[in-house]
Amino acid sequence: MLARLLRQIECPIHGVRIVGLPGQRFRGQLSEEVKPVRDAGGQIDIQGTMQAVASVIEGWIREYPDQWLWLHRRWR
Repeated sequence: MLARLLRQIECPIHGVRIVGLPGQRFRGQLSEEVKPVRDAGGQIDIQGTMQAVASVIEGWIREYPDQWLWLHRRWR
């Protein structure tokens, strides 16, 4: 859905996450811009862009695997 919306509204994509710290504290983080992948015609490639977004999320999970909780069945 994100990449399809991006085709309609050209805007930067940033990820946002909250990292738990010791002592019941939290830190909010904003990622660098995730550049959309474009096809040969210059249009945003939906599958490639979503793979780029998923790679950012994957990096977050690998960095703090103990803080990750997925609540719905995304991959069936």
